[in-house]
Amino acid sequence: MSNKVFMGLIAVLVIGAFGFIAITQKSKPKEAIIGDSHSSLGGNHIQVGEKHPAYNSDPPSSGWHYSNSFAPAQWGAYTQELPDEVFLHNEEHGGVVVTYKPDLPADQIKKLQNLFTPPYSDSSFKPSKAIVTPRSKDTHPIELASWTYTLNLDSYDQATLEKFYLQHVSKSPEAAAGPTNTPINQAKQ
Repeated sequence: MSNKVFMGLIAVLVIGAFGFIAITQKSKPKEAIIGDSHSSLGGNHIQVGEKHPAYNSDPPSSGWHYSNSFAPAQWGAYTQELPDEVFLHNEEHGGVVVTYKPDLPADQIKKLQNLFTPPYSDSSFKPSKAIVTPRSKDTHPIELASWTYTLNLDSYDQATLEKFYLQHVSKSPEAAAGPTNTPINQAKQ
């Protein structure tokens, strides 16, 4: 076999392989991103108590937040409410925040804590950048937020919680950063 024929055969195989890959990739439907998208308000740091404009989502998914000894907070579950300006710094670092109304049934609170903090209730799901905290401002039983995304749930839905986390974790301006500050009254030790 001559070099021209051999090179021609290689070229046909390479083009065929790229064509096959292109066709199979186009035939796979893209997974829909869950949650409501919001325009970024940036990530300006403010002092504790400093006034700032209103957020464009509830819970906030971007905007003005604290940068002090408690912000960003350590990843984990909290029994006391974290200020929006604290957990928003965690979102800027790529985290997902799960808030719940304080009157959410105790069994659902426990499920949230067990899903997002060690030892995990789902051994195949090990989130490393999550905060679970009560939030009296919530208008839905469970609300999720990540950088520029929110999702409201009327009850505990493990599949949706995991999907939101996996789709949105580490998708933020400072995704490589993490909390280095003092923990605030964490629920689990």
